[in-house]
Amino acid sequence: MSYPILSGVDGGAVTLPGIRPMGKSQTLEVDFLFPNGILVPLQVNYFSPLDQIKQIVWRQVHDYPLANSLMLEKDYSFIFINKLGEKEEVLDESQNLEQLQPFLPVFQFVRKKGDNETKTLDKKINNLIGRGLHKQESFQAAEINHFNEAMEQMCKEITIQHRAQTPLEKFMWRHPVRVRSSSSIPNQLRGKISLDPEGIVVDIGFSERIYKLRINHMDLPQQVVEAAVKLRQSKLHMSDEDPDLYILKVIGLEEYIYGDYPIIQFKYVYHSLIKSMAPQFLMVLKSTLPESTPAVPVRPKTARKKPRLFPCPSSGLNNTDIIVWNVEMPYRIQIKGISKIQLVDGSKIQLYAGLYHGSEALCEEKEIGELVVQDSMCKVQSGITFGISVADLPHAARLCFAIYTIGTSTKRMDLTSWVNIPVFDFKFRLQRGDRELPLWPQELLQQPEEHCVPLGGVALNSMSLDATFLTINFPDVANLGSSYLVYPPYDLVLECASQNMEKDGAPGSPNMVVSQGMLEQLNQALFHSEQLFEQDKELIWLLRYEVRQRYPNCLARVLQSVKWNSFKDVAKMTALLQIWPHLPVDYALEILDYEYPDHNVRYFAVTCLDAELSDDDVSQYMLQLVQALKFETHLYSHLAEFLLQRALKNQHLGHKLFWLLRSETHNPAVTTQFSLILQCYLKHNKEHLQILSQQQEALKKLHALNSLIKGTNIDDKAKREEATRMMRKVLEQPTYKTCLSNLFSPLSPLFHLSELKVDKCRFMKSKKRPLWLTWANYDLKGPDIQIMYKNGDDLRQDMLTLQILQVMDNIWQAEGLDLRMNAYLCMATDLEQGMIEVVSPAETMADIQQWYKASAFDKKALFEWLKLKHADKHSLNEAVEEFLLSCAGYCVATYVLGIGDRHNDNIMIKSSGQLFHIDFGHFLGNFKSKFHIKRERVPFVLTSHFIYVITKGNSETTNSHRFQETCEKAFLILRRRFPLLMSLFMMMVSCGIPQLSSPKDALYLHETLVPHLTEEQALAHFKTKYTEALRGSWKTSINFWVHMKNK
Repeated sequence: MSYPILSGVDGGAVTLPGIRPMGKSQTLEVDFLFPNGILVPLQVNYFSPLDQIKQIVWRQVHDYPLANSLMLEKDYSFIFINKLGEKEEVLDESQNLEQLQPFLPVFQFVRKKGDNETKTLDKKINNLIGRGLHKQESFQAAEINHFNEAMEQMCKEITIQHRAQTPLEKFMWRHPVRVRSSSSIPNQLRGKISLDPEGIVVDIGFSERIYKLRINHMDLPQQVVEAAVKLRQSKLHMSDEDPDLYILKVIGLEEYIYGDYPIIQFKYVYHSLIKSMAPQFLMVLKSTLPESTPAVPVRPKTARKKPRLFPCPSSGLNNTDIIVWNVEMPYRIQIKGISKIQLVDGSKIQLYAGLYHGSEALCEEKEIGELVVQDSMCKVQSGITFGISVADLPHAARLCFAIYTIGTSTKRMDLTSWVNIPVFDFKFRLQRGDRELPLWPQELLQQPEEHCVPLGGVALNSMSLDATFLTINFPDVANLGSSYLVYPPYDLVLECASQNMEKDGAPGSPNMVVSQGMLEQLNQALFHSEQLFEQDKELIWLLRYEVRQRYPNCLARVLQSVKWNSFKDVAKMTALLQIWPHLPVDYALEILDYEYPDHNVRYFAVTCLDAELSDDDVSQYMLQLVQALKFETHLYSHLAEFLLQRALKNQHLGHKLFWLLRSETHNPAVTTQFSLILQCYLKHNKEHLQILSQQQEALKKLHALNSLIKGTNIDDKAKREEATRMMRKVLEQPTYKTCLSNLFSPLSPLFHLSELKVDKCRFMKSKKRPLWLTWANYDLKGPDIQIMYKNGDDLRQDMLTLQILQVMDNIWQAEGLDLRMNAYLCMATDLEQGMIEVVSPAETMADIQQWYKASAFDKKALFEWLKLKHADKHSLNEAVEEFLLSCAGYCVATYVLGIGDRHNDNIMIKSSGQLFHIDFGHFLGNFKSKFHIKRERVPFVLTSHFIYVITKGNSETTNSHRFQETCEKAFLILRRRFPLLMSLFMMMVSCGIPQLSSPKDALYLHETLVPHLTEEQALAHFKTKYTEALRGSWKTSINFWVHMKNK
């Protein structure tokens, strides 16, 4: 089939006297005049887009004097003399010289126009997100402009909606409710939540005192307010008061309870009752709030916007562009040189090039070598022809390059640098023209399986002065001049799929007859194969309609079976997505990882998430969704739009999105991408900009203070006390006091911090000197808020582990199993900086063992400590139950996640009996070792100390059986949600955590959750691990003893 030119117009090349390329050459010399008076002459390709030329010129001008006087590249636009003799500004830098038709080969750089208010706002935003003045962009200016224009339209629509909001809607935006998806209570938990017919007891606080109030768990918030007002009137013999004057607020948190949800549906109420605690509310006069609220709150709207059509690139195409499907010739490129190589003369290198779709090679890699380095460069003119036609290139294909050094004696090859670039640009046009690509240095902890690094991003290393440069040429394969080869628009893709559909009843068609034997093979391939082999893929693709009908959640397996180097198969898959049922969250997240770069697939995943996820759910998975942005082929993506849209409509989501993006803007691989999203958010949310700026200023003060403490000698007690006095003296300074008072915590907008309680602030003795800070609660009836500030430790692994623990807790809760987990808050705010919620009062196992003044082998210490805290038998029994449940939860969680370095200083216990773990520096089976011997020689920590508490000093041995049954039940529940847990880790492969730098690291979950086994086999597997942990408890006790000796 021949695919059409997008219009029948014949567009020949038009050239003007004075700017025509000489002879057959496509290059000519153009002068570029800068505002500082520098003139840079440059040979440029007549058909290269101006944004590419701009990047080359900008790099060259920095070799001239006065370059430091220039602003950012993006701050300048081009002025040229057009054919009418008039000055004209270039508004679309994706145009080339042939399209612009300048009268003279001279272009002038001028500052882009902008009003002072906009400049001031831009400066505030850049200061907040950490954008320097002279940073190069890692994407071309035209693509950045396209992103801004696309997002600006969406953001403006939301801004207009904000202006028309009612008082309630504005209040909801600042203080969104946290509710469960249903008001029902799992049957297994009904016994733990006392739903007395007379009602549940809550604490209601007024200005003068707190009252006990009994309410029905299905009462609406407004009914609770009315009951509280009546109770107060009867107690104080007051005259009638209007309940509409009040709104419920959670004591100690900046959280409000409103809307027509039953009170039991609010997460705060539900979790309080689960813990046998009375929910505590404060009656707040609406007139005292910064925002006014309406008299009768109603349920917040949950309807989602209607999904847009699949993206269609035709709007950005010229009328003479040609569809790539018409070009059957092999895809080829030209290597023109390698420069600025950081190796000594005479060194030998080898260059590899490959075409990839996700991690799948579309054809064999090509190599050029051995090349010899001379004067930091390799002169090479070599064409590369790949084993795939231009027609079969998928639109998310990326061209990957890697340079290896060759050892002089061993001939061993080591990766030194790499770079990836999309084959199609952001307008779906096949790349062409000369490109200078700055390479990334090798910083991976593991050698890639292939020579190239397809899992690396497509951003260029524009911020490094020492980057090696690879110069390549994308040839104009069809000699189109000003026209382009383009990927077909969506309607042509569907047309192609229709024309190449298998005949009715034939293999691969929707109505093919499938035998029982084929169904059994399909079941084996879908559910019991860790890896798909070619015959598995062929079977799944053949039966793709059967998978859609019977196993729609296995879409990822179908996508893995597509031949992405066949445009007809890609078209068929695109069409199939149109009729594929929406996926549940577990499986929609799966197809957002690096394996699935196709923009139609990713759009389908986002629409599924948008339909399924509440704002609370988005918050829960925000960590992974932000990381998934790194797998996008271009700056604009539906995932970025989805996150921005949700954040702009919910300030709590905006808070989390901001800090997850802001904490990585130091990383040059994502600086441009993440900064653009942040700029869009902050530009359209000036109120939140002020709040976040205050938090950033507070963090700067804490960083400075911590740096001061780090430089202080604290070898003995006297020096530590002097350092503490110095620290408190600094905190008493007016600038520090003002900056650290009356702000919302970066950890959570629910924490409103009043003033620092300086006398309770101190630093820890560990190497990085973390700051232990105590704030008075802005809510006068709330408890103090304690936060630890860390500087010098990478908190990303802790963040991920704690998030997964929270997800596990939610999974168990949904199944009616409450294991009293304590996933405290943790937030990275910058490179090796962040905050951790302090859980108090709690003691480490080591402290309790030292209190008992016995050895680490004495199993009685924990139980005796609990007996001291709970003199009453009933209270002690409740504490033991709390211990049993939480211990079971952490035993299973630490086993599944392979959490290592467990000792008695990172296992803590609260006086309530709740056990929890802290410090997650080792996971996914990366256990500490000494002299090549692993310290952890048991699957999880289950010592005789724990069993002694669980059995109440060996007096109730049946508790031991119940504990094991609880562990087994918890394990099987998690195993059923293996796809979700696996997806959450696979989406984090790009985050830079050393122990999760490869997909192989995430496969550790296969070892622990054994998804390929039947449930019966899996249970037997876990029972073996449980017995191993129990029998090996003496080994753990030895570890505890060694740790205490070394303290």
